[in-house]
Amino acid sequence: MPDQNINDFFGQPSQTRYNQTVDALKATQSVFALADTDGCLIIPISGENILPIWLTKEQAEHWLTEEYEGFSALEIEAQAWLGKWLPGMANDQYKVGVCPNLAGECITVSAAELLSELA
Repeated sequence: MPDQNINDFFGQPSQTRYNQTVDALKATQSVFALADTDGCLIIPISGENILPIWLTKEQAEHWLTEEYEGFSALEIEAQAWLGKWLPGMANDQYKVGVCPNLAGECITVSAAELLSELA
């Protein structure tokens, strides 16, 4: 995906990016997180643990900065996301940051809520 398409995607409202992600997951598309040798990038905000996800490897990699040196995009297949990741995250009360733009703006939902929406 060329940079212009990424910038266009990130320029869309958070709700639009969220809806596109839900539609893609319903169509069994993979999602991407950022991970290093210790695991996935989890961002603590106001006492909550949030896993940011994106629709493409390029979108996830576009988020990489010096702050996240050593991280790379990790593909999570839809079946694993629905069957393993979301249930496990729901048990641990994690939230999902759906396609945050470069300013970190996104819709954040509980893993249980996202799993329910995808069911």
